[in-house]
Formats: sequence, C-alpha cells, structure tokens
Amino acid sequence: MRPGRRGAAQGAAASRADAAALRGRLAAAPDEQRESILLEHVRQEVAAVLGHRDVGTVEAERDFGELGLDSLTAVELRNRLNTATGLRLPATLTFDHPSAAALAAYLAEQLAKILAAAPAGGGASTAAGGPAAGRPTAIGPQEGPLSELYQALCARDNFAAAAQLLVVASALRPVFGAADSARHAVPTLQLAEGPKLTEGPELTEGPARHRLICFPAMSAISGPHEYARLGTLLRGERDVFVLPSPGYDESDHVPIDEPTYIEMHVREVTRLVGDEPFVLVGRSMGGVVAHAVAAELENAGITPSGLVLVDSYPPESATREGMADWWLTAMITGMLDRVDRYQMVWSDASLTTMGAYVRVFNGWQAKPVAAPTLLIRAADPLRRTIIDPADPDGWQAYWTTPHTTVDVPGEHFSILEEHSPTTVAAIRQFIDSLA
Repeated sequence: MRPGRRGAAQGAAASRADAAALRGRLAAAPDEQRESILLEHVRQEVAAVLGHRDVGTVEAERDFGELGLDSLTAVELRNRLNTATGLRLPATLTFDHPSAAALAAYLAEQLAKILAAAPAGGGASTAAGGPAAGRPTAIGPQEGPLSELYQALCARDNFAAAAQLLVVASALRPVFGAADSARHAVPTLQLAEGPKLTEGPELTEGPARHRLICFPAMSAISGPHEYARLGTLLRGERDVFVLPSPGYDESDHVPIDEPTYIEMHVREVTRLVGDEPFVLVGRSMGGVVAHAVAAELENAGITPSGLVLVDSYPPESATREGMADWWLTAMITGMLDRVDRYQMVWSDASLTTMGAYVRVFNGWQAKPVAAPTLLIRAADPLRRTIIDPADPDGWQAYWTTPHTTVDVPGEHFSILEEHSPTTVAAIRQFIDSLA
C-alpha cells in the first residue's frame, strides 16, 4: 500500500465542506482564473491519491502514468473530482487528459459550459446540475434502481439471480447492428508508444515491433483503466492500444449479437496494425473477445503473432462441473470487494452492459486458432473460491484450445494491478519467444 494514503472511506472524495468551498471559488472567479484554480486543486488531489505529502511532486505537464497513477488511483481521482466539482466524469478521464494541466483545462471547459447555461442573474447555483447546486451533471455513471436490486440480491448470496437480473434487464437497452457498428464504436486508446523503426536498423524486426492490442474485461467496473499499469511498464518499449467495448455510457447502444461486436473490433485491429506484427491480449472475459477476434482475423488472412489470455475463463465456467458451486460467487464477490475498497462507481448502464455481453456470448465456444496462445493464470484464489483437495489446481483459469500456461503471483484482479510487473514480464517472455 502506498505510504500516507487515506483509508477508502475518508480518501475517496473531498469533504463536502471542501467541495462547497471549491465550487464557491469557481463560481465567483473570472473565466480566465478558473483553470488555474482547478489546476491547483487537481494537483492536490493527485498528490493525495498517490500518497504524496508535497504537491510539488505533481508537475503540471507531467504524464499521470509517469507519476505512478494506475487503474485504481485513477478511479479514486475521478471520484474525488466528481464530488469536488459537481461534474460526473467519464471512466476514461485520465486517459483522455493525461496530465494535471490537461485535466484542469478540460474541467474548466466543462464548468464554463454549465455556467454559461445559467439563467441571467441566477448565477451558477441555478444552472441545471451546475457545480454550485451540488448536483452532478450528466457526464458519466450513476447508481440507480437496478443497482440497488442487484446489490440486494448479492447481499443475500443469490448471485445466480443477480446475474440473471442483469441479463433480463439488458434486453431494454437499445442495440446496434453491423450496419451501424462504426457509429457506435468507442474510440481506441493508446497507452504506450514504442521506438520508431527509423531509430535504428536493429528495430526493423524482432520483438520490439509487436504491437499489443488489448481488450478489457466486461464487468460493470471494466474499462481501459485495467491496462493502465501494463501501459506504463511498456512505455518506450512497444505500442500498446486498448479497444473499449460500447455500452458503458448511459447514451450508448450495445451490440445486437456476437458477429456485430467482433466484426467491429476486427475492423479496428486491421486499421491499427497495418502490416506490422501484433499480439492480442484479453483479460478475464476480454480473453473471449481476443480469441474471437483472432479467429476472425485469421479467416480474413490476417494472422496475429500471438494471443495472450490474462486469467480468462470460458463462459461455460459458471455451469461447469466442479466450478458451478463457487465460480460466479467468487467472481462477483471479487468485483464487489473492489467497488467497496476503492469507492468505485457503477451505474444501471454499466450493469446492464455486463448483462448484455453475458447474453451476447451465451454458448460461445472457442474456435481453433493458429496463433500461439499463452494463458496467464493467477496463482492465488479469489475469496470464496472452493478448492477441491483432490484437484488443488482445478480452480485456476483454463482454456479449451491448445495453449501454453504460466502462473503469476496474485489473484484474478490483482495480477494486472499490484502484481502487474510479473504479469508483464510473462508477456515479454512470450513475445520474445515469438521472435
């Protein structure tokens, strides 16, 4: 744990008094001063989530990844800023605005729009959802009635019913088909950039050329932030991209079926890689996506150099003999533990998106692929995992097509969090073997 970090309950957001004071300063300040006020506040909040006592360590133009901001601290920072400003900010906030200066400029822009919409003479306090009103604007996730039902079922250990609730509720979400998939695709994020081929003849071939194309998991708290630490560790070494899934914003549509969803990703991967070698990476349910994309790319004559599955289980795991009694319970409990520990925010939209993807991949079976496949398994079980003494490794992740397996320290969630260095080392070794 980082030194000096406040407990989750205390440190997840600024106090209400501090938030009200900040909003008052912003409402009263001239337009040209708001950005500097916000920059000061953003630097303070970044220092707080990183456990730094001196705000001077947070340089305004320095990249958040270089400062040590990872997937979990990015969520904590977003939550603090949600409360402090009254805005409701997207999950990709620190990816889209990766420095304190860039983030302050974005916040100033959003607040200026709200203040400009305030009725004449009414001030910020009467702007609909304005920062002085203490009510967040509609820019991101919020809890809702479905969330309350879902959590109530989980509290009673009725995880199967909770999962089914989301699948049924997802049928109410608007959908898109193949003809509209480009319009509903979420923009790709680049987390790391490798050396340019012109920087030396030794880079014209070999492992440094392999780009990583990553697919996040598909839970209610999933997103590009899962790969934040991986991207930080690979900066300067290789290009790393993350392809988010649509549906997590309240205004999003979800794909009508698996072919629509996979073809959308196939099209984007083809654009990203060009003629360069690449490796597909998927975490948890994202491994299903990565494998399905690899199969379709190979059908189109585009061959991935490799496929990496980060503690991925096939969809059948929830009903598989020997796993049905605990797998769903352990996975949902692990997700809930993180929501509680890191003050994470989900919404009815993100919950129904999780349900929609369960429905889309219902009955999915892995097709054979030519790409060498590495399954990285967590060495430690999640809480509430049931371990059979007769099969002590039977709880671990498995895959149904030929692959190589390597175990790394950590459990299902932490292998790409605090244990990300050993997971990245396993990926490096795999890519080196491909060269």
